[in-house]
Amino acid sequence: FAAGYDAVCLFVNDTADMETLWVLSMCGIKLIAMRCAGFDRVDVKACKTLGMAIARVPAYSPYAVAEHAIALLMSVNRRIVQAS
Repeated sequence: FAAGYDAVCLFVNDTADMETLWVLSMCGIKLIAMRCAGFDRVDVKACKTLGMAIARVPAYSPYAVAEHAIALLMSVNRRIVQAS
């Protein structure tokens, strides 16, 4: 599904090892965009070898994290899961 695109977006549980990156490179992918702060599951050396760039989230907003925590607490209090 990556053929014809310049970039792919990976999430925290996705693994981008040499084999995966090679396949993506053959599809024309030049950028690996991470939707998380870390990139420990990406083979950085393989990216350099294949001429691929890596982008990541530099930091999470403490306000967004706090807002999400409050939303989770409110849904527990309101028993949202039981209601659906």
